[in-house]
Amino acid sequence: MSLIEKVKKKYGRLPIAARATLWFFVCSLLQKAISVISTPIFTRLMTTEQYGQVSVYNSWLQIFTIFTTLRLDYGVFNTGMSRYKENRDDYTSTMQIIALALACGFLCLYLPFRSQINAITELPTLIMIAMFIELMFTPATSFWTHRKRYEYVYKPVVVRTILMALLNVGLSVVTVLLFTEKDYAKILTGIVVNVLFGIIFFGFNFCSAKKKFVFEYAKYAVLFSMPLVVHYLGQYALDQFDRIMIQKLVGLSAVGLYSVAYNAALMMKLVTNNLNSTMVPWLYAKLEKKDVDAKKIDNTYFLLFTFVGIIAILYSACAPEIILLMAGRNYFDSIYVIPPVAIGIFFLFMYTAFANVEFFYKHNKFTMFITIGDALINIVTNYIFIQMFGYVIAAYTTLLCYLISAVAHYFYLKRYLTRAKGRGYFDGKRITILSVAVLIGGIAVIYLYDKPLIRYSIIIAVSLACFKYRNYFLEVLKESRK
Repeated sequence: MSLIEKVKKKYGRLPIAARATLWFFVCSLLQKAISVISTPIFTRLMTTEQYGQVSVYNSWLQIFTIFTTLRLDYGVFNTGMSRYKENRDDYTSTMQIIALALACGFLCLYLPFRSQINAITELPTLIMIAMFIELMFTPATSFWTHRKRYEYVYKPVVVRTILMALLNVGLSVVTVLLFTEKDYAKILTGIVVNVLFGIIFFGFNFCSAKKKFVFEYAKYAVLFSMPLVVHYLGQYALDQFDRIMIQKLVGLSAVGLYSVAYNAALMMKLVTNNLNSTMVPWLYAKLEKKDVDAKKIDNTYFLLFTFVGIIAILYSACAPEIILLMAGRNYFDSIYVIPPVAIGIFFLFMYTAFANVEFFYKHNKFTMFITIGDALINIVTNYIFIQMFGYVIAAYTTLLCYLISAVAHYFYLKRYLTRAKGRGYFDGKRITILSVAVLIGGIAVIYLYDKPLIRYSIIIAVSLACFKYRNYFLEVLKESRK
């Protein structure tokens, strides 16, 4: 039997959930790969100021998305898929109608105050109106995708994702070459592609539903999401607001430098997001049992934390090569952004794991309070230190906030579960040791950027060690795959 036949046979024996998870990961990887491959094109066709303008638009888009969708496509959509499993079409249609109504409402609010809002965003009216049109329809694509993921229907999602990514990049390259205002050309091209797909999926979701809008579903989703709006806003403040502050305090060129490095580090987030998406159903299945296997949960997640921590260190070590490949010499000074962002993603993954347990027990209000605190710390420290040390410091303030979130969620979870459930899920001592090791390792590699031989030796040694002990990681994942 050939190797290909063995792989096909093994693949055929995989459960549908495992196959779906594999393809969703491949799909996300391809989507990000297309984005990464296209980045060197755009960084060479556009000035750092123009690239920075595109990044600023995306930052404002993410912030407005919270208000116009209440992030109904996040946790509440999955809980709705379970709660209203017999009426998923109606639930999906209801969610997208809420998002459409909110986007229309905010557009109506924007128009009379457009001069004042444009002065804040530093975006022209045409771009702002186009943004609101995008916000009206793109949530439908997200709802459709999340439902397919929930139901393990992966083939249409793979086709949709790759097609959208290729169209977005291909058409953007053409328009950037044709027009002098390359930043606005790229922004508008992306909007057109997203809106066209959004309209298609809006129609599909709407026509599939018997009841287009159900008040009970709307009430449940809005009441569930409202306490989390501030959390999502704070989360995006950590992810996106630094670009806006760099724009205001330093300039668009600095935004371009920061964004390239930040986006390069976010490749790591692709891995952590997929790990989280894979583990949440497994985690909730464990928590639903009366006899919860807390030790199994602890061991599984500690291994995942270790895996993500190693990736963070390796990614930080490869920062010079990553920036040269993605953007070229003009962006080389931004290499120092990658290590703190990579380590920050490690802590983001950690506190997300803690928050998933809180969400299961419907203790989501604490998440709102800690995120508000983090957002305020991020804004204040950015305002003070960006002016003193430049744009790179914004990555360190973000790292600080993710670290605070991880610590706060751990202690809240420990206190709540010890009192209410009489059990704990995470061993704080070994997590602390791992966290300190990742912090030291991730920052230490910065001092090896001008010593490539030592740096490459460390990368090879760590990679070989990971390969040697890979079975420990694979054995733990087998349980979640089942």
